[in-house]
Amino acid sequence: MKKILLIISIILFSCNQDTKEKLVVYQSPTCGCCSGWVSNMEQNGFNVESIKTNDMYSAKVKAGIDYTLQSCHTAFIGNYFVEGHVPSDAITKLLLENPDIKGITVPGMPAGSNVPGMETINERAEFDVLAVNHDGSTFIWKKYQ
Repeated sequence: MKKILLIISIILFSCNQDTKEKLVVYQSPTCGCCSGWVSNMEQNGFNVESIKTNDMYSAKVKAGIDYTLQSCHTAFIGNYFVEGHVPSDAITKLLLENPDIKGITVPGMPAGSNVPGMETINERAEFDVLAVNHDGSTFIWKKYQ
């Protein structure tokens, strides 16, 4: 009986957060807002791997993100890209619904108390998270106010 309990304990202990899909983030080593976004993702339960690089262009090209949809950092999770200051609940929705799209983005850098990593003002920002289809077209994935 002790052996069975030991085996079960080992199995349960090995099933920790590392079994979650990683959110791999490419960010500038000097960008505070990117680091703020990474911290927010970790606080919301994501298993984050941060790769600090001065070559952000390559990550965006790899993802096929049009320049009009770009922001400061680029992340990948599963088969999707996550560009910019996307809130954690929009990423959770992406993973739960598993749509046939390339990824989601918050173009530019909106600032507001509801924008992870960009909480530079005490007012809530009004912004959209856009879904990017394989043909490059977009639609609103989630609205924030």
